[in-house]
Amino acid sequence: MSKLGSKAEHWDHVAREWVQKGYSNELLAEHKKKTYLNLIARWADAANARNILKTDLFQEASGPDQFLFDLGQVNSNVIGIDISHEIVGRARSRASAYGVDPSKYLCCDVRHLPFRDNSISLIISDSTLDHFPREADIVIALKELGRALQPGGVLILTMDNKSNPTYPPYLVFRIWMMLRLSPYFIGKTLSLKKLRHNLEEIGFDVAESTAIFHYPHPDGLIRLLERSLRKLSGGKLDNAIRRGLALLDGLEGKRTRYLTGRYIAVKAVKRQAGQC
Repeated sequence: MSKLGSKAEHWDHVAREWVQKGYSNELLAEHKKKTYLNLIARWADAANARNILKTDLFQEASGPDQFLFDLGQVNSNVIGIDISHEIVGRARSRASAYGVDPSKYLCCDVRHLPFRDNSISLIISDSTLDHFPREADIVIALKELGRALQPGGVLILTMDNKSNPTYPPYLVFRIWMMLRLSPYFIGKTLSLKKLRHNLEEIGFDVAESTAIFHYPHPDGLIRLLERSLRKLSGGKLDNAIRRGLALLDGLEGKRTRYLTGRYIAVKAVKRQAGQC
């Protein structure tokens, strides 16, 4: 079996398992969705974009943290891709239930996009590229996104933040995955400096950068904390949890944001032809 086939099969399996277990972190999902929609509103004009591409459909297939359906309600020309047929199928079903057209949800690899050069005006890549086993795959995907994006188009991209002190060495991730403590494959990521360098080499200008989701690794700890507090309080602490997450968002405005944020986020603009 090819590496591509193995990867697709992995995410097919993850999607089936995720749906069977159910999503038990509604408040974190709500916060994640709100954070992404706010970031997009700050950095792009989604309503007036000629078209929008999102580089995976995992949330749209399985969780309340999806935000592509919301974008689809303000811009009908939305494209979603994923390497997994299972995920694409589930995302299409859920989109229809939301009253959103899923006809442009496609199964493909972000490293080999089925789009013409310069044909996409806004790309949103939300922690997609940090699921590859090699940094070289990240660079290949960045180049492919740059090829498809039109000059002057915007790429909003988030990835795991290596500068967060709680982000473990990759060997730890490998052990987690071997012990099946992670529900899906955790890949390599790039530092903000390296990401910026690669984007500039490809032909982007990084207009803005920040860090989002200011709570520690591993992800399971914050999920367990939310579930425990909600269960023990019978939901009476829900608003307090929301306020706590909102309070943590304030760390984005601090100089230490790249130490506290789980993800780095960049707004990159593709240079016009002939622009240095």
